[in-house]
Amino acid sequence: MRNRPTLLLVTAALAAGLTACSTEAPADQPSPSTSAPASAGSAQASGELPGTVTAALSAQGVTATDVRTAITELDRLDQARPLDVQASVRPDQVIFTADGQEVAVPVPGDEVYVSIAPYVEKTHECFYHALGGCQGEMTGEDVHVTITAEDGTVLVDEDATTYANGFVGYWLPKDTTGTIAITKDGMTGEVPLDTGAEGPTCVATLQLT
Repeated sequence: MRNRPTLLLVTAALAAGLTACSTEAPADQPSPSTSAPASAGSAQASGELPGTVTAALSAQGVTATDVRTAITELDRLDQARPLDVQASVRPDQVIFTADGQEVAVPVPGDEVYVSIAPYVEKTHECFYHALGGCQGEMTGEDVHVTITAEDGTVLVDEDATTYANGFVGYWLPKDTTGTIAITKDGMTGEVPLDTGAEGPTCVATLQLT
């Protein structure tokens, strides 16, 4: 699955089926069935996006030529969900959908993108973050985020503002366990961090109390 290409969904009919966050466990990952020409392999392995993808992203208002930038910019896109562009973030790849088939593009490097949706009253089930579909309760809210590895290393310690989708997202070292803590207006919440191969990329269990 790691060396397969990426395509992008831009049709409303297919988007309708991808608007929810994925609750699949790692063992239930779909097997992308569309393959790329051999000449595309090296570009895909480096995370470079083909022209069809960059064109679709541009239509959505995202100017990205590589998968890491696409993930970050799509998550932060200041538009109501669902988006026309849909993509499911896994620890080592992003799965897109086109023509009814799921295909994957690898995410290069030693980091995993984890997106967190703090909440007070209402949340949703989520395991793999859907960049164009997941919607959290708190949008445009100022919070303080602290992410600490199990060995005590502080990975994140900053003030942040939740995006239009109610999330805040971070690139974190692979194979790291620890804790994610968020505070706001005297409320606080803490949940485990796991950036291993079977860890979630969508954290929607952090309740502020």
